[in-house]
Amino acid sequence: MNRSILRLALVCGLWNTASAPASTTLLMLPLVAGAADLALLAADRTAIERVYHEHRSGTKKPFAETMPPTLIEQAVKLDAHKEAVLKAVYQVEITPAMVAAEVARIDATTRAPEMLAEIKAALGNDPARFARAMARPIVVERTLRVRFDNDDTLHAPQRRQADAARRAVLAAKPQGTAAQQEALKPFGEVHATTWKLGPRPTAAAPPAPASPPPPTKATATGGIYSVEATAQVAHPLASPAATEADGRDLYFDDLDPELRKVLAAQLKQAGDVSAVIEMPAGFVVFAATAVTPETLAVVSLSLPKRNYDEWLNQQPEN
Repeated sequence: MNRSILRLALVCGLWNTASAPASTTLLMLPLVAGAADLALLAADRTAIERVYHEHRSGTKKPFAETMPPTLIEQAVKLDAHKEAVLKAVYQVEITPAMVAAEVARIDATTRAPEMLAEIKAALGNDPARFARAMARPIVVERTLRVRFDNDDTLHAPQRRQADAARRAVLAAKPQGTAAQQEALKPFGEVHATTWKLGPRPTAAAPPAPASPPPPTKATATGGIYSVEATAQVAHPLASPAATEADGRDLYFDDLDPELRKVLAAQLKQAGDVSAVIEMPAGFVVFAATAVTPETLAVVSLSLPKRNYDEWLNQQPEN
């Protein structure tokens, strides 16, 4: 076996020297190096996807139609491209320790242990194959997304537009909240939201959130409102249209704690305007339209950041 590969596996803590299969050669290399490596990764990805396919309920197409070899190969190449972009643009290399930590996280937090066991069995119960085919792409995607989301240079045009929107709504404050709402409209779609400020009744639990992304910096700045917070913000705002349609109430306590703290400090009375708040997906400006002991009503403008997939496709192949 290639000694450097064995050394990587030992560092990761993923190698069982008593049962080390020869098929794990090259599987801990950081990038797809050639046709042979691509074939190995494609075979492992096929095994993983087949397990997922078997667990899907309802009517489904045959696996060969759902995940043809060409699609599997494209997915493997995309993973390699992401890792190359991460290194070329942000000078970040995925280390064995990062992959090992992700393996441990998957094992500790999985909600489908039986399926996870099937995936591992499909990979020959080979920890190194599981680490490279399953855990490493997750680490690459998460790390690249965090870097992209927090890249100030990439998202500078959208930030400038958000700053301009904030200045416009501040300038309209003397004319009242209706004028402030109108001032936001030229910059994009404006949403009206009302949060209840009291605690949510125990019988009315909020809907289960999707799995949150990794912590992403959420920054609020703007004159006397200067606030900086680091928060894990998956869904900072529920869709007003969705909540109106199903009659659900929105509760301020359901917001991310850091976002809640920023808004509570900045929106104390009607006409108050928040700083530009940076979220993983974009920039948000809030203006309070009514504040009572029971509710906080706002209008908000969300400006999305540069599209991740479009940006990724524009990066040169290495």
